[in-house]
Amino acid sequence: MKNYLLLSICILGINCSADIIGKPKITDGDTIVINDIRIRFTGSDAPESYFFGKTQTCLDAEGKEWECGKAATEKLKQLINNQTVRCTDEGQDRYGRTLGICYVGEMDLQAEMVKSGMAVAYLRYSDRYEKQQNHAKKVKAGMWAGEFLEPETWRKNNRN
Repeated sequence: MKNYLLLSICILGINCSADIIGKPKITDGDTIVINDIRIRFTGSDAPESYFFGKTQTCLDAEGKEWECGKAATEKLKQLINNQTVRCTDEGQDRYGRTLGICYVGEMDLQAEMVKSGMAVAYLRYSDRYEKQQNHAKKVKAGMWAGEFLEPETWRKNNRN
């Protein structure tokens, strides 16, 4: 009966892939590795902690430069706090990374990163985190307290 139910759900178009679960290695504010699977968060984009030898910086409210890329990685480490993470498998991106939405318990890690201003909603691909981004802007959380380049723009400007 279980196999029949699973087959029925799969035919209805519900994602049938298994979740990826484990203790992650955090590589930056939107990428983790679980069981040798590199997972890129979908729907959000964090500043770069290390990209072609550079760290993304932002300006705070007083115009002082700070390493927002490294701060985003640290924020994700705090949220995960050495706990088990569960990620959905949404397929792969053009770089071969698994795309996923990741959780610690019921906490959506991408939502928390965007709400804290340590990542932006990747609105070009999804409006899933637009509400959290609007909140972060309103309260001037994280990067929204000052000035920054969208991580995607920063990457384009800093490729070798």
